[in-house]
Amino acid sequence: MSLETVKESAKISYVIGEDSTQTIVEHDIIVPDVNPDVARILLLDGEVSVGDSEASQDRVYVDGSLRYKILYIPDGDEQSVKSINTSSDFSYSVDVANARSGMKAKARCEIEHIDYKILNGRKINVKTILKISAKVMDEVDQEFISDIRGVEGVQVLKDKLDIYCYLGENNVVFNAGEDLEIPVGKPPIKEILRNDVKIVGKDSRIDDDKIIVKGDINILTLYIGDDEERSIQFMEHEIPFAQFIDLPGVGERSECEVDYSIKNISFIPAEDSDGELRVLKSEIVVSLDARATDKRTLEVISDAYGLRSRIDYDRQLLRINKVVSREKSQVSLKEVVTIDGTSPDISEVFNVLCKPNLFEYNCKNGYVDLQGAVKSSILYVANNTEQPVFSYNSELPFNHRIEVNGIKPGAKCDVDMEVEHCNYSMLSSNEVEIRIVININVKILDSMDISFISDVNESPVEERSLKNYPSITIYFAQPGDNLWKIAKKYCTTVEDICKINEISQDDSVEVGQQIIVPRKIS
Repeated sequence: MSLETVKESAKISYVIGEDSTQTIVEHDIIVPDVNPDVARILLLDGEVSVGDSEASQDRVYVDGSLRYKILYIPDGDEQSVKSINTSSDFSYSVDVANARSGMKAKARCEIEHIDYKILNGRKINVKTILKISAKVMDEVDQEFISDIRGVEGVQVLKDKLDIYCYLGENNVVFNAGEDLEIPVGKPPIKEILRNDVKIVGKDSRIDDDKIIVKGDINILTLYIGDDEERSIQFMEHEIPFAQFIDLPGVGERSECEVDYSIKNISFIPAEDSDGELRVLKSEIVVSLDARATDKRTLEVISDAYGLRSRIDYDRQLLRINKVVSREKSQVSLKEVVTIDGTSPDISEVFNVLCKPNLFEYNCKNGYVDLQGAVKSSILYVANNTEQPVFSYNSELPFNHRIEVNGIKPGAKCDVDMEVEHCNYSMLSSNEVEIRIVININVKILDSMDISFISDVNESPVEERSLKNYPSITIYFAQPGDNLWKIAKKYCTTVEDICKINEISQDDSVEVGQQIIVPRKIS
């Protein structure tokens, strides 16, 4: 009977490479024909949405869209506020060593700064500094040899190998829009100026073969009321959602990551039963990307030899990524922001936009130190007819320490931060207290090279060489010896050595220890 190998297969996903870069995206925004000319910009900010990411030779191509939101004073006698909501596409490539076509690429984009210039009443030049991060993953169905059969007298040594098996990923895109009613006491809608949409209360739970994802879509709307004063109004709505993401193979022991993103939004005023524009018809396209792994312990052959034949094998190195630890923490910040004298006084705050930025992290023995800041923009209705809407920016630095058992200096981390809550109180016409809670998720990563037997072959050994072994050998253990190495060296078995020496297979071998080695070959 010829040699046969028993194999176990595991799908492994590992990081090929990653990098980040900055780029300037420049666009000319043309004022729509229905809008009057721009005299002065009150507020211009934006959001970025990542589209497709494609790996190529040593680089990743990233497509995305920048959504700009502009509030401005038009040119003319009427000093009302007007808005422009538009988007512009962009494409960029990030150098990632060892990336190849066909590999999976993921990208993240962040707006770091926006600058603009009014070229004329119908055109605004916008320059956006984008930070683009790209990561390239590869997948392989790797086979591991778990046993050898069909060979008389073959001895095998098995080790337990922890492998994070890649279960797969799935994407769900759905429309979470609803018909939203204008709160009682507020006037109907004359014109929508601005919508700020974000996902809060993110939560996910793993069930058999699926992930249950929940969240709330928070919507803040700034609009001009249909009243005599054409007053600037704002309102807040929240839409809860729950979605199932099918992912065969996931279970209670699986580890899953879910990315939430808003791909598209649309808000249109609609009439209620009385014929007034007191309904906001919303369309909000949400994308959920889920990725799952499962830890498996495989028993694989790490060494082998034959008593009556020669066993040769080839080894292979495999680099795997391992999540050492996942830690969650929160940072609570509070600040009283004082509006300086160059900005108009506050009549009413309608939103505070907060964005956390990580400057650096340092891994020490047992903990991770984070340094960063939260950039906040206070959007408010001003006591000023020339500047009825205004934005005031501030920055609140923070330092935070997270305890992580077993972490060592130089460890690599993935740090994800998001604003869980941002509450505010207007204290006076020039003071606003901001209270921020930041969720911090830290993933401690490690990569290791696994050496395993990938192929085994058998060849005959001359009978004469087998009989050269003495019937009994007295061996004095050397540094690094163990029972397996001694048995392999003298072509016998660990069981026979243990039996004649009256020791256990679990016993360690001391340097200089006298070991009686019987000849197995007769």
